[in-house]
Amino acid sequence: MKRECLIGIFCLIVAGFAGADYLATSIQTDGSVILTTSGSDMNGSFTSRAMAIDTSEVALSVGEGEGLDTDLSVKSSGPVLVYDYATGRNSIIPDWLACAFIQQTQKQNDNSELFSTGILNKGSYSVSKSIRPDLSGSLYVNGSGLMSFGLQDSGNNSLRSIGFVSGNMTINDIVQHGGRV
Repeated sequence: MKRECLIGIFCLIVAGFAGADYLATSIQTDGSVILTTSGSDMNGSFTSRAMAIDTSEVALSVGEGEGLDTDLSVKSSGPVLVYDYATGRNSIIPDWLACAFIQQTQKQNDNSELFSTGILNKGSYSVSKSIRPDLSGSLYVNGSGLMSFGLQDSGNNSLRSIGFVSGNMTINDIVQHGGRV
């Protein structure tokens, strides 16, 4: 018995040092499910929470490479409660591009945010985020209920967008920094 416990503890310690580069969870139930995840690196951080009741499918994946990539998908024939938040840092401005009025050109700040939260009577919710030197993401919602979502980006150029929808809805929201979609 002691030998098995020591082997188990050793495996946990070794796994803790190794760390995972990819995490995926898929749950199908006719009861209730709560799934929470969060993560951070030098580019930013995120947190996601989902709760569903009744016949539900919940899928979550988190990958780490040049940054954090996360996907969350929820489909349910019953109530769904979701919350998702991410922050990102804008890329460093090279000195030769800097404006004369900018004093600290080599500093990174937490200045990009994406969020979505809501309650659906039934339906589907899918969010995908890429947290790299620039924060990008997409949101797709189809169902009925209440949903609030938005983004805030500040720095030399400021941008803010917030939406609130109630009733029957189909939402497709895409945010991509550094180019057009």
